[in-house]
Formats: sequence, C-alpha cells, structure tokens
Amino acid sequence: MRHGFLAAALVAAGLFVFSSAQAASAGPKIAVVDVQAVITNSHRGQEAKEALQSAATQYQTQAGLDDKRKKALALKDQLDKTDSKSANYKKLLTQYQDSYGELQQGANEIQQLLQKRQQELLQPIEQELQTVIAQYVKDNGIDILLNKGASVISASDAYDVTTSVTEALDKDWAQLQKTSAPAASTKAGH
Repeated sequence: MRHGFLAAALVAAGLFVFSSAQAASAGPKIAVVDVQAVITNSHRGQEAKEALQSAATQYQTQAGLDDKRKKALALKDQLDKTDSKSANYKKLLTQYQDSYGELQQGANEIQQLLQKRQQELLQPIEQELQTVIAQYVKDNGIDILLNKGASVISASDAYDVTTSVTEALDKDWAQLQKTSAPAASTKAGH
C-alpha cells in the first residue's frame, strides 16, 4: 500500500515537474498593441476628433483668422505690385508686416487653445483605455504587452491585439450613447 502511494506521489510529482517545465518552455505570452490606433479608431477617439475639428473652426471664426489672412494676402499682393523705391512701398511693407504678425499671433493662440482642448478630450479616453488594457491583459493571460508605436522595432501581426483592444474599449459605446443622448438633448433645449 505504501509503495502504491509512493508510486502515485512520484507520478504526480513527475507530471507537475513536466507541466511546469512545459509551461516555462512555452515562455511568456506577449502581445503588441498600437495605442494610438486604438484611440484613433475607437468611437470615443472619432468623437473627440470631430469635436476638435469643430473647435478649430470655431476658434478660427472667433479670432477672425480668415479676415486676417485675406488682409495679409491683399497687402502682400499690393506690395508685390509696388515699386520698392516708391514712397508708398515702406508704408505698405510696414502694414504687411503688422498684418502678417497679427495673423501669426492669432494662429499661435488658436494652436495653443487646440492643444489644450485636445488634452481635455483625450485625457478621459486615455484613462478609460488604461482600465480596458489592464482588464484585457488579465482576461487574455498576457504576460507582456508592448506599445507598437513606442518601443517595438518589429512584431508579427500574430501578436497584434490592437483591434481586440479597440473592440474592448468600444464594447459599451452603444449603451453610453443611449444614456448620454437624453442629457445632450436636454442641454440643447436650454
């Protein structure tokens, strides 16, 4: 009886050692994700892009950027047609430089506003994505997840989980739209 127990224990220990060695030889499960592509291709990312484009149009209109551009171009056209030795040339040159400076200043201010707005739009998406990635890694038994754009020199498409992570991020999109639609229509009504 004792020999039978000992034999069973040795067989069990042998299976354990074999399965541990087999698992170790399989190595870690590695996957690659293109985080930028996930953000860009997700519904949240597309919505943020549209909001940013809308903000850019709004900022340009508010700053009168189109009018400033037209004024600078008209002055440049006049300047090009004026003899550089004429008395009017220096005045036109100063007006053009001032106009162009205003255009550049307006463009720089808009760029700063857009960068700030982009950060406001992306921050919640990036936070949600971190949660989704952590859950995805756990659910799929991934030991190492690499960002394709950051530090991966080369990776087989077999390891690329970008589409799956995008789908995981978008999993609740339809439900979010249903719950946010009444709030959006309430805001629009006021």
